[in-house]
Amino acid sequence: MPGMANVPVEPRAAAQPRRMRTHGLRLAPGALALALFLALTLGRGVLGAAAAPLQSALALALLASIIAQPGVLARMRVTQTAAALAGILTVALLLRVWGLRFGLPYFEHPDEWAVAEDALRMLRTGDYTPFSYTYPTLYTYMQVGVAAVHFMWGAGVGLYRTPADIDPVQFYVWARALTAMLGVGAVALTFLAGRMLYGNAAGLLAAALIAVMPAVTGDSHYVTTDTPAMFVTLLAFLAIARLGDIAPDRATLREAPSAAVPWNIPALAFLAGFGVGLATATKWNAGSLVIALLVAIVFAARRSTRDGHAVALDDDVAAQPAADVALQRLSKGPSTFHLIPAALLGILLGFTLGVPFWLRDLPRILTDLAGIVAHYRFEGHPGAESDQPALFYWWALTREGTLLAWACLGGVALAFLRRKPADLHVLAVVIPAMLQLTGVKVVFFRNAMPLLPFLCILAAALVVAAVEWVTARFGDAADRRAGGQSSVAFMRRLAGNRTALLLAATVVLTAEPLAQAVHDELLRSRPTTRILAGEWLEARALDGERVWLEDNTLILSPRLRAIGGEPAVRHDLAWYREQGIRFVVVHLDRETGAAAPATFGEPAARFLRAGEQHGPDLAIFDTGALDAVAEPRMPSGATLGAGAIVLEGYRHPGRVQAGGVLPLALFWQATRPLPLDYTVYVHLVDEAGNKVAQRDVPPLEDRRPTSRWAPGDLVRDDQDLFVPETVAPGAYRLLTGMYDAATMTPINDAGPIDLGVVVVER
Repeated sequence: MPGMANVPVEPRAAAQPRRMRTHGLRLAPGALALALFLALTLGRGVLGAAAAPLQSALALALLASIIAQPGVLARMRVTQTAAALAGILTVALLLRVWGLRFGLPYFEHPDEWAVAEDALRMLRTGDYTPFSYTYPTLYTYMQVGVAAVHFMWGAGVGLYRTPADIDPVQFYVWARALTAMLGVGAVALTFLAGRMLYGNAAGLLAAALIAVMPAVTGDSHYVTTDTPAMFVTLLAFLAIARLGDIAPDRATLREAPSAAVPWNIPALAFLAGFGVGLATATKWNAGSLVIALLVAIVFAARRSTRDGHAVALDDDVAAQPAADVALQRLSKGPSTFHLIPAALLGILLGFTLGVPFWLRDLPRILTDLAGIVAHYRFEGHPGAESDQPALFYWWALTREGTLLAWACLGGVALAFLRRKPADLHVLAVVIPAMLQLTGVKVVFFRNAMPLLPFLCILAAALVVAAVEWVTARFGDAADRRAGGQSSVAFMRRLAGNRTALLLAATVVLTAEPLAQAVHDELLRSRPTTRILAGEWLEARALDGERVWLEDNTLILSPRLRAIGGEPAVRHDLAWYREQGIRFVVVHLDRETGAAAPATFGEPAARFLRAGEQHGPDLAIFDTGALDAVAEPRMPSGATLGAGAIVLEGYRHPGRVQAGGVLPLALFWQATRPLPLDYTVYVHLVDEAGNKVAQRDVPPLEDRRPTSRWAPGDLVRDDQDLFVPETVAPGAYRLLTGMYDAATMTPINDAGPIDLGVVVVER
């Protein structure tokens, strides 16, 4: 037919495969969702070890298929600001979740237990009254929720049956994860606050700075109130800043006179007060936010009044009846004294939500607060005191990054000199916080956590102002010399490029803090000195062996018997050998621990921080305790269990003070395998056979039960006996033996074994 040559046959034929591909792409989410549902339903029972990887792969494929749907990507308009913020939040997340298991089962932060242990206690007992009010209770109650979720997870995987079964180590990882998420949230809120006050560039730079500050990333690894206080403080500040900045302008009045009555200002005052209440319920020093709230209320009331006068002086608007009505209504708008009750109501409700028992426990709260004030201002804290607290915080800030510290200082100076409304809003937070921190003798940099985002915002504002000045100064010259090829022309063009300058400033300011934060995370990912010392000891100590531990050194496995607590130098090595203690663990950071090498000689092992790992400096001394075979003892030969066990010998001093402990070492030897786990009894009896002291404990405190004794094993069993103060002075007989605790049946072949006379003295 005529014209057939012009028909585009080939493109129409090619469109069919494209339609088929599009149709297949539309079916992909449903198919992948069905496959994921089946994989989850079948689980490990059918899929075995492949279940988890398969489920994860299908979930990712499902997400990718949804994103790849026609039109989805087109609707996902990702701006440069959003992309930059996403990158910053990703870095912040990695720095905060990396090393969350840091130090466990040891708790390197001295205050971490105060929140976590109280939350566990509340869940286990149902008693939600706090231990104390040294810390407000909002974050503790949040951790109760984490503990409940963790328990349900543990029940689902077969770990827990009741809340009492919760493993603290596992829970601490979950609890720390909440702190880490709040830390990431604080980075996002810093961006929002910076953008609200100074624009996108300042918001992004402030978020980048707070994202990589080493102290901030480090604090996000602990179950403490500092990072949560930072998050809630920023949340409250967003409402405070919005309250202080809101007011109807003249253009709005012309277009919509009914908008002249700012009915949302009281609501914002309430919301800002609610945030201040929550912040105070997270950490007491966050209560200084009330100053910023008052400043915002004054700003809001003054701007309403000022704009009302501006409308009255505008002839064009005043000629309109609607504007006259607006002016009348505006004159009745909220004043300072109208907004304060709304803010106070918000503070009261926010604080009550976080500290619900405050009215009932008010005397206790006031007592604890008075104790905190006395501790920080008068009593002091050894190792955390300074006569020049301002310089302490300055040097601590320089350790976060030298250029960053100077940028923060410059930002504060610029805010004082410029005094824009945005500057005054931030200074209303910074000034009270700094006066609070520097007005006491006890100094902890973690107390500055709620302040640091605002210093970063001011630093970012300074950088943005400097960049804008440079670009305004050199931008025109750069345009006029754009054709030049010299290095001078290139530098001029660079000086006129705002984006390039901001990126360069961001790199320069974040390089040092980021490097330090990454270094700190690498240290957290390594075993601490305590973990290394524990592994060394576990590899060398025998089951049931006694180990002397100074306070706050190691946590040993149940197979070893930890004793001690007091400084090791109170006894010499001969005393430890006599007690059958082979290893002594010493905390070298203490004054008494530092003297141990001179007292005991060279330790068997040292575990030092030396900039390579966290934890205290520890030393482990080998006392050279004799093998049980070679130890001196009184022979016995008494048998138990029809000769299955022989009391090969025993040792005790024969004298003890009433109210003291009689050291007693029993040397058991097995002659054949034992079917049951038996309990050892020790009785101190008078002439009439009456018991005046008693001890019933399995051998080696059940670290090495009798069913695990092999024929020929010689076991030293320390059964030290406490003698009550009520025991009269005199001579008593010491008896021992074993019995089956399930049936209370003694297994002594010839009755209680006599271990001789013990004289009780006063």
